[in-house]
Amino acid sequence: MNHLRQNYKNTPGRPMGQMLVTAVVLLMAWASCGARAATAQQSTDISARAKNTELVPAHAKILTILKALQQRGKTLRNFQAHLVVQVHHLRTDEKDMNIGHIWYQQKNATTRFDIRFNMLVVDGAIAKRHADHDIVFDGHWLIDRNGSAKIFRKIEIAPSGTKFNPLRLGQGPLPIPIGQKPADVEKEFHVQLLKNKQMPPHTVGLKLIPRDKTAFTFVEVDFWINTHDWLPVKIIRTDPDGTPTTALLSKIVLNKPMRHDFHLSPPGRGWTVVVKHYHDH
Repeated sequence: MNHLRQNYKNTPGRPMGQMLVTAVVLLMAWASCGARAATAQQSTDISARAKNTELVPAHAKILTILKALQQRGKTLRNFQAHLVVQVHHLRTDEKDMNIGHIWYQQKNATTRFDIRFNMLVVDGAIAKRHADHDIVFDGHWLIDRNGSAKIFRKIEIAPSGTKFNPLRLGQGPLPIPIGQKPADVEKEFHVQLLKNKQMPPHTVGLKLIPRDKTAFTFVEVDFWINTHDWLPVKIIRTDPDGTPTTALLSKIVLNKPMRHDFHLSPPGRGWTVVVKHYHDH
């Protein structure tokens, strides 16, 4: 498990690191919580951070939440949704917002997903209205295809023939407590209850802080969870330098028949192609 975490941690290049940060939002299904479009209001919602949050020591309630999330994971088969991911660069105070769509599937113990960004907004202004950026995991390979920069990166996440879930605790770059045993979550993380004054009713929050600070590439993660469906509605990841990455999902279609090709072929001439096999990590 530690080896898998280090594979993520040692992945070269900021674009790939950001790809992994983005990929972990896959299980934040926002069903029945109310869809929100990518508007200026949503940008304001994303910017609301821990300063509006207070910690509440309530271990019994934490266990109740973790058990409900574990049960939720048993029924999650697939979803597709509108996706917004924002990174706040503290040094320059610039906010980059990537807007797009996500497809996720869990089938025969294999996880697949495709994140497709079609718009980039920088400090409230549209920088790229027709962005061409895909992040795909086909169950074996993790691929970052940036059409604007003409860069194609492909990383083998696990040895051939193995089943690998990049969102499982200890395997991917960020813990997603859906489908995980409460004891496993608390073994890896200090878990605290959050109370956020700006979140809507019927929402609870958890803060996860790694017990081993060297095992993960972040210092903490905050989750806000809709208690109607026990699905995360918002995640904020904080990096060691304080950089927050926030992700929201809306317009969720959950557990419906879905046809999607979770595959990307290598591009033609004029592209920079980087392929990294598992044993090259």
